[in-house]
Amino acid sequence: MKNIVYAFIILLSGLLTTNTSFAYDLSGQVLYQGDPLRPVNNVTVLLTNIGNNTIQSYVTGGDGFYQFTNVPNGNYKLTGATSLPGGGVTYYDAAMVFLHIIGYYQFTPIQFLASDVNGTGSINWTDYNLIVYHLLYNTPFPVGPWRFESSTFTITNLKDGVPHGLGGTCSGDIGGTFVPTINTTPALPLAQEGSVSISKNEPFTTRILTQQEMSITGAGMLINYPTNLLEIESVEFKGADYKYNIENGQIRLVWGNPSTAAMNFSKGETFITIHGYSTTSFDKGMTATLSLDGNTSLINASNQEVSNLKFASPVIKYHNPAVRFSNFPNPFTTSTMLNIYCPTEGEATIGIYNAGGQMVKNINVGTVNAGLHEVLLDASQMAPGYYLCKLHIQAGSNETENTIKLLKTK
Repeated sequence: MKNIVYAFIILLSGLLTTNTSFAYDLSGQVLYQGDPLRPVNNVTVLLTNIGNNTIQSYVTGGDGFYQFTNVPNGNYKLTGATSLPGGGVTYYDAAMVFLHIIGYYQFTPIQFLASDVNGTGSINWTDYNLIVYHLLYNTPFPVGPWRFESSTFTITNLKDGVPHGLGGTCSGDIGGTFVPTINTTPALPLAQEGSVSISKNEPFTTRILTQQEMSITGAGMLINYPTNLLEIESVEFKGADYKYNIENGQIRLVWGNPSTAAMNFSKGETFITIHGYSTTSFDKGMTATLSLDGNTSLINASNQEVSNLKFASPVIKYHNPAVRFSNFPNPFTTSTMLNIYCPTEGEATIGIYNAGGQMVKNINVGTVNAGLHEVLLDASQMAPGYYLCKLHIQAGSNETENTIKLLKTK
């Protein structure tokens, strides 16, 4: 009988030892908003126990893969962290938060995580304002640039409920536009049409024009410019109550929200007017151009992001100090802006002549001071075709003429 008892005790002891010696390998991928095509590298994945003590950690590579080995039975938590810079935040993200707050749009769990930029566990107007403020001033979010899902689970002999991956997102990127393997969003096309001629340390005005009809209720424009060649002083926008900020080679402009009345633009209309100065580095043979940051975003009246944005802007060219005459846009439909630069004060007149040499319009500009001037040519009553536009400036006993060609389309 004693032998049977001893055998039972030995068998029970062996079973208990076997039960507590189970260990498993856990693996998975860190994916951007759960997208298998966007693994996230350089993420420190932490496996902690119920007391929040780190059991193991793993830093992901380009494939986003992580693995933990020999993990015994127990209760665990899986989290992630990274020092990567964030990105992908656009005005569309702010609009989505707005729509969520008023009950129009429901978020997925990962979108909710991206929206909660102040870390309160709820989505409110503070989150909306923080995203708008970030667009204007590139300010950091209270929760940091990245958010990662966390999950708690229990490892048993059956490994029930063990997670096989971890989702991550940049703070504020509710629309999920960020691409971790690139870390930059490609710039939007900005066609170069026409030119503005200036010399060094000289004021200028340039524009961004639409190349398509559009109706919008909100805009988040990010315009890049070369700081070594240009200094931007001010910006004008058609909509009221817009805000803008100029710093670090970028103009950031925000206007409207999903409840704003729609604003319509025709093809070829001025979208943004930009005033500034050329720097002392702007010299012979140099040109300067504007570009749109890839996070530029417009919202239409259907609360959707406007796709295939098409804008144009003139090339800014160096020109020796002299009387200069140019226009933009060219070709044009109903109107075009005539740009005059005078090195000295004088009396200016402008004559418009058709292909037969007949004057069809005469503009008495009057006295112009030294510097840059703009004259709007209303061509709504002019027939389509080519025209010569002649500028005449009388400065004391000196007379100067300058001629440009215009093309009015239908």
